[in-house]
Amino acid sequence: MPPKADKKGDGDAKMDDAALKALDEKKVEKKEDKPVDPVVLAMTEMKNAMLTIEKAVSTKESRYMSRVIRQVTKLRRMLSKPVLTKTVETYISADSAVREQIVGFLAGFADEKMQVDTPAAHPAAAKDEPAEKTEEEKTKEKEEAVWVRKMQGLPEAEIFVQLLFTIVLLDKKKISDATSAASSLIQRAQQFNRRTTDQLLSKGYFYWARCVELTGRSAQIRNELLSAYRTATLKHDQIGQATLLNLLLRNYLEFNLYEQADTLMRKTSFPEGDASNNQLARYLYYTGRIKAVQLEYTDAFRSLQQAARKAPQGSALGFRKTVHKFIVIVQLLLGEIPDRSIFSQKGMIASLKPYLHICQAVRVGDLASFHKAMQEHGETFKTDQTYSLIVRLRHNVIKTGLKKINMAYSHISLVDVCAKLALESVQDTEYIVAKCIQDGVIDATIDHTPQTMMSKANLDIYSTSDPQVQLHKRVAFCLDMHNQAIKAMRYAENAKAEWESAEERRDRLKQEEEMMNSMEEDDDF
Repeated sequence: MPPKADKKGDGDAKMDDAALKALDEKKVEKKEDKPVDPVVLAMTEMKNAMLTIEKAVSTKESRYMSRVIRQVTKLRRMLSKPVLTKTVETYISADSAVREQIVGFLAGFADEKMQVDTPAAHPAAAKDEPAEKTEEEKTKEKEEAVWVRKMQGLPEAEIFVQLLFTIVLLDKKKISDATSAASSLIQRAQQFNRRTTDQLLSKGYFYWARCVELTGRSAQIRNELLSAYRTATLKHDQIGQATLLNLLLRNYLEFNLYEQADTLMRKTSFPEGDASNNQLARYLYYTGRIKAVQLEYTDAFRSLQQAARKAPQGSALGFRKTVHKFIVIVQLLLGEIPDRSIFSQKGMIASLKPYLHICQAVRVGDLASFHKAMQEHGETFKTDQTYSLIVRLRHNVIKTGLKKINMAYSHISLVDVCAKLALESVQDTEYIVAKCIQDGVIDATIDHTPQTMMSKANLDIYSTSDPQVQLHKRVAFCLDMHNQAIKAMRYAENAKAEWESAEERRDRLKQEEEMMNSMEEDDDF
């Protein structure tokens, strides 16, 4: 018979389980009693962005404005009519023409739910009567009102709200309204000669060009983009230069104006100092496309590889797909076979499947499979603007087939070579084989009397210069990566032993500015 103490212990265990279950239920109830209003959440993010703008204006540091631009992606998912209305009422002064324009557009908007994964506000929360405010809360409200009035006087805050409004119009497919809003943003930003508006102005140009491109009138804005790029260069606006240079290259490539794009690229230089990583990735992509069309495959492959590395790895899937399509084609044109892992990347398997078929045909040297893939996926290649490059791969397919035949046969008739490569005639086969021998693709000779190709003994690859060439490529790649890493490092402006604080730096800059103003007043000219 078991002891009584054990029975008592079983009862204690059951009580403990019941108590734990009750605690878990209380925790769940507490979580459910704390709803988050999407509008409040969006306005909190908006306030954080405005605080960063204020810091950028006070410190005159461009990296804070870069941080604000990066916050646009998160704010974009939260924007709706209530959020925009509250933002305009809070951060744009009542006598501003921009406020009238945005309110007029918002009047035609339908109320929509925001794309925020938060629970809806509890209905009982709205019925609760507000409690009396403490002195501390009243003081905070007064400070908040003073800060809001200060933000209403900053043109950067107003331009930032215009930028968000333009993005909302573009997302709602109101292209004409978005174009006019972006144009108004550009005109407003150009009225102020302030470094803190450079990044907002560049984003305005980007969305303006995108809206015009969607309407099919890209050719009409080319002169305006060139004029804006000249102005940005004269003002030493590096962020604007990078954005406008990419917009111009995109405009030229849209109409297949590769010579004009190459001329622009040679006459200008990309400002790598303050330009964002995304703009650099776009520039490298456009450079790779231009070099590939001009038969400079080595430079094109290097630029496209750098563009793929500098592109955001967690997002920008469409851009990475496009870049990898060109990487595959250019690598094949170089006579190399791309790695299999390229075609099995997450999110790219379906889009890169046609290029996998082309790669398989080139690797085997099967001209019939190559023509079949061209027929099946020709429209896809034309849409991707890779068709003209893929047509050039026909010679690579023939060269690969000849290499395999040269390694497999010591003597073979040109008739059999013509049949294996699926060429049109024996005479064309003879010319192609002779050209490959002259270019050093294969080590063989042609006996024209019996119409045969005689292969020479295969040499050891380590007796050639190929290993040295491959080693040189790897060393050059490592050195290039090292140089880019050094360029990307941020160095302190003051190289003295005793570092100055932020307040001391502001005082020093203020004194320098006062000195410059006094020198200008004393100047007779």
